[in-house]
Order: sequence, then C-alpha cells, then structure tokens
Amino acid sequence: MSVQNTRDLFEHELQDIYFAEHELTSAYERMAEHTADDEIQAFFEEHVDETADHIERLVEVFEQTDEPPQTEECEGIEGLLTEWEGFLDEAESGPLLDYYNLVTAVKTERYEQSAYESLVGLAEHEGRSEAADLLRENLAEDEATLDELGEMVDDYDALS
Repeated sequence: MSVQNTRDLFEHELQDIYFAEHELTSAYERMAEHTADDEIQAFFEEHVDETADHIERLVEVFEQTDEPPQTEECEGIEGLLTEWEGFLDEAESGPLLDYYNLVTAVKTERYEQSAYESLVGLAEHEGRSEAADLLRENLAEDEATLDELGEMVDDYDALS
C-alpha cells in the first residue's frame, strides 16, 4: 500500500491494529493457558472477550471507509509476541512466567494505546467523527486495562 496522504495513513494504521488485535486474541488465549495464577488466568480469559469487542468496532470503522476489513502485518506486536514466545520456551510454569505474562500484556497494551491515539487523531483530521468515537471506545478500554495490569504487576508478590 502506497501511503500518499492522511486517508492512506489512516487505512494503513487501521489495517495494522486490526492485525494486532487478532494476534493478541491468540496470544492472550495462550497466556491464559500458560499461567498458573487463577486471577491472572481469569484476566487473560476476560481480555480475550474485550479484544473481540475491539475487533467488532474495527470492522464497523472499516465499513465506514467502504473498505473490507483487511490486515497489514504489525511488526511491533509481532516483535513483542516473538519475545514472549522465546521466554515461554525457556521458562518453567510458575510465578516468574506469570509475572512475565503480565509484563508482556502491559507492553502490548501500551502499543495498542499508542496506535489508537494515532488513529483517533487521524480520524478526527479526516472528519470521521463516528470512526473516532468507535476508536476512542477501544482506547478507553485499553487505558482501563493498562491501569488494571499496572495494579496487578505492582501487587504481584509471588516473586518474593
């Protein structure tokens, strides 16, 4: 895709986050499977549902652009998840892996937050107020998730 203007950039970024949300759905399912702590496991399972809501909103945004939902490889998310996979291959199940799962989720949520902030700005610039509102919903949920994750990381005492 050739990016020549803000509309092209908006579509590129939309495809990028659409890819990322799909990748994160699978990753959060795997993190839940590889988490020993019941509370953390429940968090990941619930977050899979929230991510599905994000994908639905993104489909609505695609519909507003008259473009079918499509993905653009998101190397940022892929890098974070490749790093997680490498750690998973080396770590034993237990508190250290649980903690690393949380930290990886923090990293991915920050990435998503930045992506949605950019998309909201581009949507507003393009006069796409309905799209901006949908993207703001995803952003607000990701900000709340990031707050929750921060508390979980701060309160995690199983490493002691």
